[in-house]
Amino acid sequence: MRHFIFVVLAVLVVCSSGCASSGTRPTSDKDLPTLAQRFEMAKKENTTLKNELTLYRNEQRLDARRFLGGVDVFEKAFSQEVKDGQVELRVSDKGLVITVLAEKLFISGSAALSDEGKAFLDRILEVMSMDFAENYIYVDGHTDNQSLAVFEWKSDWEFSFARALGVVQYFKEKGVDPLRLSASGFGQYRPRASNETKEGRRLNRRIEIIISPQRVGHVVE
Repeated sequence: MRHFIFVVLAVLVVCSSGCASSGTRPTSDKDLPTLAQRFEMAKKENTTLKNELTLYRNEQRLDARRFLGGVDVFEKAFSQEVKDGQVELRVSDKGLVITVLAEKLFISGSAALSDEGKAFLDRILEVMSMDFAENYIYVDGHTDNQSLAVFEWKSDWEFSFARALGVVQYFKEKGVDPLRLSASGFGQYRPRASNETKEGRRLNRRIEIIISPQRVGHVVE
């Protein structure tokens, strides 16, 4: 599989840089839109292939095409939230990672979901029910380095785990098989931005919902 992906990548690079100049007819102004379209298509295919390579990195037999098709659905469903900076979507070796700012989901300083948060999770569940009905779901909680100001919690780990568990419990209440669900808390120790600024701390207070390519009842060899 890796050899196939690298060969396709090589072909895309060669064609995008050299195919247009290999003919005898010089490029005219009329050709420029066509070349631009081909370049955009090549970039999109290159991104898809890189994502597939990420998923196959551990030599696991995964239905990457089906999975990445579902990623496209998520990107369309949450395009506004992504544009507003409240949600980030990416593919990692774990699967599809949906990063959501804590302010989007929780009452401030609490592990309780807000009404807005529940409505947002309902939308995630709607997409998952169509494209990821059997996939394992991991929910990771993260804080900034000032969460101990919330005296109800003894540590950042407890607070981040309580928030992740709140999301998992909500999914269960909505009918998701508990076998597919797990929660983890990482406290302040995996920041995505600097805790030295207010905006950085805001970005670090987050939930990551990870949809694994692996499905219940499907053994990965």
